[in-house]
Amino acid sequence: MAGPPRLAFVVVTTSVRVALVRGIAVFLIATPLAACTGHRSAPATATTYPAAYAIRYRDLVNGVSHIEVLEVHRPFDGFDLSYTFGEPTYAMAPSGGWVSTPTALYDVTRTGTRLVGGRQPGPPSGDEYVGAELGELVMRHLAVDLQVSRRIAGQRCSLYRFASPPSGPVAPVRLKAADHDDLCIDAAGLVVGETWTYHGKVVESRTATLVALGQNAIAHANLPSPPSTAHAKPAATVAPSVTPIDVPLLPIAPPPVPAGFRVALPAQEFRLPNPDDPASLAARSVVWSFGDAGDQLITVEVGSEAGGRLPWASGDTVTRPVSLPLLGTATSALRSDGAEIRVVLPSGAWLRVRGTVPIGTLIAYARQLRLR
Repeated sequence: MAGPPRLAFVVVTTSVRVALVRGIAVFLIATPLAACTGHRSAPATATTYPAAYAIRYRDLVNGVSHIEVLEVHRPFDGFDLSYTFGEPTYAMAPSGGWVSTPTALYDVTRTGTRLVGGRQPGPPSGDEYVGAELGELVMRHLAVDLQVSRRIAGQRCSLYRFASPPSGPVAPVRLKAADHDDLCIDAAGLVVGETWTYHGKVVESRTATLVALGQNAIAHANLPSPPSTAHAKPAATVAPSVTPIDVPLLPIAPPPVPAGFRVALPAQEFRLPNPDDPASLAARSVVWSFGDAGDQLITVEVGSEAGGRLPWASGDTVTRPVSLPLLGTATSALRSDGAEIRVVLPSGAWLRVRGTVPIGTLIAYARQLRLR
């Protein structure tokens, strides 16, 4: 897709907190993250992956502090909300943010909650999965290990530099670049601190003040709940949709369930209308979703776009070639929401396999997929 259709497609497939909300923060000024507390001699990698977590951040923007509450119930559900009127309580209404369900995305404003549209099943908005692949990110020059440790909200975290707040494909980074985003990532792979520098100036700084892991910890953290989405209306007259599909006729055979996983959702069909001609489609795909006992996720998506376009851009990140004996040549990419295997199929359709698992595990699974 080109122009507006591509933007709409990206909105529902990437971490929208950065892509849509924080895109305006480049015009603002804030103060940097707290001072470092030590140095490391070796990279740190996430070793545990909580099925549910909540983080309360203090976010400094333009010298004014507000509160951000991120709560995630993996693999699909979560909300990322902002509060500008003091410390949020259980009943306080948010001033803005996002709510993600397995197949829908909602925009929260002071005036209410609106349905943005259907989204392909995947990690919810704000849920970063860069912790599992820090070594690979560094090797591909997508992140720089600053070899600094900090302690934030009781969590020991390690500092890594990215080109910008990760959202979708991770862009290459240069250590001395004027534009960069420093993330402090703890042993659970969670971002507990961040300082975003744009044109040499800090434009946003957020620091965790509370980290709660697990359903019980979240329940006792006295954090606010998301607003109801029961009666949310679409924000646009032409919005993407996601619905279950029984027997999709596609270029690939139905994907097998990965070892140790289960079917997390029935196959879902994603449809994106062309905004210039709503009777036609700008993009269509089918997504299979599989989860394991720890709520790690693997998805297989096959689809097509108008004009034979692809849902990824050349040069959006540093890719590596992958050989898939039953499908042909592919590439691997690293995203903010996990690893991705990309394939252009002989029919002109495309295939992408995404996962919150190590990239080697994802490649091994992708090698089981075959053409119909």
